Amino acid sequence: MKRSTIALLVWTIVFILIGGGILFYGMSFNPIAWFNGFVTFQEPNDEPIPWGLLVIGYMFFGVIGTGVSTYNSLYELFNKNHEDKNPFKSISLRNEWLALAVLIPGWIMVFASVYKPAEAMYIYLSFRDTSRIAWNGVLYVLVGIGIIAEILLLLGEKTKNQKDPCSRCLSWLSSRSISIPVIRKTLSLVILVVGYAIVAEVILDANLGSVFGYLSTWVDEFGPFMSILFVLLSFYGGIAMISFITPIYNKFRKPAKVAEKVEAIKVDPPNGMYKTLARDGILATIAIGFSMLWWMWLTATNQETRPWADLLLFSNYSIIFWVGVVFVGLIMPLILYGIAYNKPNGGTLMASAVFALLGMFTIVSLADIIPQSITWYYTISPISPPNSNWVYELRSIFNHGPLWTFLPFSVSYYDIVWFVGSVLLLLGVYTLGVLVLPLEEDEEAKHWIFK
Repeated sequence: MKRSTIALLVWTIVFILIGGGILFYGMSFNPIAWFNGFVTFQEPNDEPIPWGLLVIGYMFFGVIGTGVSTYNSLYELFNKNHEDKNPFKSISLRNEWLALAVLIPGWIMVFASVYKPAEAMYIYLSFRDTSRIAWNGVLYVLVGIGIIAEILLLLGEKTKNQKDPCSRCLSWLSSRSISIPVIRKTLSLVILVVGYAIVAEVILDANLGSVFGYLSTWVDEFGPFMSILFVLLSFYGGIAMISFITPIYNKFRKPAKVAEKVEAIKVDPPNGMYKTLARDGILATIAIGFSMLWWMWLTATNQETRPWADLLLFSNYSIIFWVGVVFVGLIMPLILYGIAYNKPNGGTLMASAVFALLGMFTIVSLADIIPQSITWYYTISPISPPNSNWVYELRSIFNHGPLWTFLPFSVSYYDIVWFVGSVLLLLGVYTLGVLVLPLEEDEEAKHWIFK
């Protein structure tokens, strides 16, 4: 066994065991009760701002996971008939596995952040079609099905020489085409699955944004804005994640041996791929920059949301906004992506991705925290006429009383345990796929779908 394979195996086992162990501890969370056989959860929703780190976490990883798959799938979709023009053809399967691995901590944090995790199944058994959070549960499943189906069909293209029933079935499915009478065309099953995955992922991103956009503390303009923001963030974060993982993977990967006449496949520096990622990273960063300007415009020019603009620009969260969003998430990625585009380089591309991912985490955190940070006093006034707040607002001004109160944000130990465990498990799951699946273009399945 090669030294690199041994290192990868050790990495996989260690992080799965450590991450899984931390999550197991998080499930019990009360060691004394755990050893006595009473597995209990601490109620996660007992902070001044109830939607905390776990909600931020599943939004962050969920949007990145869908973004990796959507971005990769779009290139797969539009270049299926001329694959030589797809810069990600050699790593398409690897990207889809990355998307699935990144979604796993998102799924775990959804489970851990609900009021009663042991009864999370009731989200589906007692489905409420008016609940956007309930729709998140359904859409996460639909997205997962789409990504897994896409992975299996791409693996099916590598199992043509296998004789076992599973490989033959996948190979047969990956070669099937279906006639679509509406558009009068025949499309391959792979294309249909890729298209389905893209649609499900974009809808999930939009719904994730609407969860925050339609909170009662926001005005109506924020509903569609937050949905658009999170769709843009999916591309911003997806490009950054691929830009971070790909140079690392290419650095440690060695050429795979093929036919006897060819000693090895030389892995050329993937400058074209890096240049495409840098170009698309620039475009995604510009789009996020305009969306941040739009956010500031909406908050600063509306009387009801002006306090939130003050929190972002001048008050409690101003340093986080100007440093974490503007400098780290916008200025630095634009500079570094620009350098990586002019002189394609894996190190510069990785640095761009790190800043973009940190900026995205900051944006998602602010989108979660800011609308929960202010509680208006006059909105619950019993003396105000319907659809009017001016009476109580005027009385508060005359009495020199505050119109709203600021709620502090804190991170609980419960949240930290689940967040850290989920991230460590993500690292182990990703390397497990690299270890056992033929994720590269020049790797073939030798034992069913495994390499």
